[in-house]
Amino acid sequence: MKRGLRLFAAALGFLLLLSGCNLLSAGAPTPVKVTLNGYTIDRSQGKVNFNLSAFDAQGNLIGQGTVENPQVTGLSAEDSSGSPVTGVQATATVCGQITVQQNVTCAITLDATGSMSSNDPNEDRNAAAKAFIDRMTAGDLAGVASFDTGTTPTGSYLAIHIWQDFTSDTAALKNAVDSATFAGSATNLWDAVYDDVDWLLTQSTSNRIALVLTDGLDNSSSKTAQEAADYATQHGIKVYMVGLGDPNSLDFTSMQDVATQTGGLFAVAQDPAQLTNLFDGIFNASKASFCITVTFTINGSPPPAGTHITGTLTFVLNGTPSKIDFDVIF
Repeated sequence: MKRGLRLFAAALGFLLLLSGCNLLSAGAPTPVKVTLNGYTIDRSQGKVNFNLSAFDAQGNLIGQGTVENPQVTGLSAEDSSGSPVTGVQATATVCGQITVQQNVTCAITLDATGSMSSNDPNEDRNAAAKAFIDRMTAGDLAGVASFDTGTTPTGSYLAIHIWQDFTSDTAALKNAVDSATFAGSATNLWDAVYDDVDWLLTQSTSNRIALVLTDGLDNSSSKTAQEAADYATQHGIKVYMVGLGDPNSLDFTSMQDVATQTGGLFAVAQDPAQLTNLFDGIFNASKASFCITVTFTINGSPPPAGTHITGTLTFVLNGTPSKIDFDVIF
């Protein structure tokens, strides 16, 4: 098991992938599907906030209801070397009932560095971005950008090349995704996140998010991860970090911290074929989602850095028992 990350992707993989316009359902219907959209983490307290969404029998996002009785089962843990860890325990609480956002403005920012040629040879990021665009509803806006050190940034930006400015024109956005799907030079990730904040500030909408995909470690930015996080937080921009790879190729700590500090989410897949599921989950989170906090301890203390924990979340939503697997690395 390569760090067990396939569990997270597999948990999303069996879920319904929605396309086209999904309308928030009225009332409090029975959930038939649940997605785990990503998580944020507080390592000092051992706390992980899991973001989830639910769907009714018609495939509509559930926008009303009550989440109760969260629990954790099937816990398993490994240390940073992959050796089993004993003494892991978890307690779960509801950290947020269903919250609905009608419209979203999203900066879709794709890694176009050279390593994408080997880490995403079939260009699954292209299909993932287009699936996200296909789910846009009336009032949603998106823009498409890429980042790498070999492509000239747009205007005064540090890293991003904007292939399509914010629009609701899905055809134009998909064409831009095709232009943004290539493999170039080195990784200027945190400059790109910093740029996304400035780019999103050109819009006066309230639900502004940066969806940032990367497959590698930053090696070329002038800005640090903390500077990017501070800038996004200052301006109310949520950063959704999507990682493609394992802990050896990604800066999990910085990516998780940026997502946590900005109110966004962190999600990761080892298999690029799972990117569509991850992008789908982020769209769900931007529209209607709820939150469950799990506090983990190992022999009474927060898990050490590098600890990998898997298990199952169970809860009751609108009177119906539900469950979903999770996979986190501290």
